[in-house]
Amino acid sequence: MILETQITIYVCSLCQRTYKLKEDAKKCEYLCSKLLESPDISVLGLTSRTYNLLKIAGIDTLDELRETTDSQLLNLKRFGQGALNELHQKLQRYEAKLKNH
Repeated sequence: MILETQITIYVCSLCQRTYKLKEDAKKCEYLCSKLLESPDISVLGLTSRTYNLLKIAGIDTLDELRETTDSQLLNLKRFGQGALNELHQKLQRYEAKLKNH
């Protein structure tokens, strides 16, 4: 007996990653389109805790981060003054590095 099956694979049109679920491919396209406009926050070299808190809050790019106020960040669950200080320090270093190149 021969069985025939079809497998559907969804592909992000921007980065060409493949997914089994259409929703995952759409999420990837959305994130890829944001990253084309602005770098990912990973370029700052944040601690994993601060990075993860920002990602959970839906802050993926530097532009999104710059549009978020300090009070909005401090209102995030488990995001405190220490994380905010780290963020300001890393962002200043990153911007200074860009100016020197």
